[in-house]
Amino acid sequence: MRLLGVELRRLAARRLIGFVLLGGLAAVALVVVGAWFTAQPPTEAQLAEAQTMFEQELEYWEQEGDQMVADCLESEEQESERLGEEVDFGCDQMAPQLEWFLPYAPPLEEIFTSSLASVAFIPVLLMLIIGVTATAAELSTGTMSTWLTFVPRRTRVVLSKIAAPALVALPLTALIMGVVVGGFYGVYAFHGTTGTISAELWTEVAWIAVRTVGLGAAAAAVGSALGVLLRHTAVALGLVFVWSVVVEQILRGTVPRLQPYLLTTNLLAWVQGGTEYWINECRDSADGVFCEGVEHTLSLGAASIYLGVGAAVILVLATLVFRRRDVG
Repeated sequence: MRLLGVELRRLAARRLIGFVLLGGLAAVALVVVGAWFTAQPPTEAQLAEAQTMFEQELEYWEQEGDQMVADCLESEEQESERLGEEVDFGCDQMAPQLEWFLPYAPPLEEIFTSSLASVAFIPVLLMLIIGVTATAAELSTGTMSTWLTFVPRRTRVVLSKIAAPALVALPLTALIMGVVVGGFYGVYAFHGTTGTISAELWTEVAWIAVRTVGLGAAAAAVGSALGVLLRHTAVALGLVFVWSVVVEQILRGTVPRLQPYLLTTNLLAWVQGGTEYWINECRDSADGVFCEGVEHTLSLGAASIYLGVGAAVILVLATLVFRRRDVG
């Protein structure tokens, strides 16, 4: 505990923590500003223009609507016969509606969870940076070897250096996510476009925030371990970037069936409490090969196992390497 306390004080004294927090809050502020414009209801001019276009379309529909529905039903029947299964072209929903001509601004209730899940990766990435620099800087400058002359028990040293960033990440991530949730709700409430936010939705929002805080702590710990393994901040962060942005995107496009085994998919499943992904599946039909996207689900439990095992392997490997490798 004494070593952990020392590491926490050393981290708290570093300017990097303040810079990371300011960077995270600045990024979140930009997101909230974007939400401000998204949340705005249609203006009077837009409403007037939409009403004019709706009336024009309604007049045309009254003249040609019956024929358009008949043509739609005929095409629907032909397509059903061709595919050998019932299809629905929505012929009973062809009559023009005023909302078709209005700029669509979804209420907060429709996008709250998905927006939070997208923004959640900002604090997680920042916590990873804190973790990497906490150990890589000491190894690359040689201060780690000096520290070991005072505290030669390497296992305790490395565990304290991994645990400290994780503990620091908890309040930092919680603060950033609190600003995100409050910012989103505030701008939509100001414009009166929150929709109906039920207790169930608030519970889901709270769990997304809690899981993000936990993920931020885990990212800081894994970042510290990567700093131990790779010894240089740029190398560690470069590896993470290349893998998650380049390699995984290539694999996602070329081998879609690998999606449930990709890091980014599992991170999203963890934050959202489960996620869906699509894989094209093809079969023979009378007109040749017919392909369609099939939805699959990656559960929170599966993502937890994937991320937990992966993090544990990195942490154990970093501990073993630190115990045996020359840190001078």
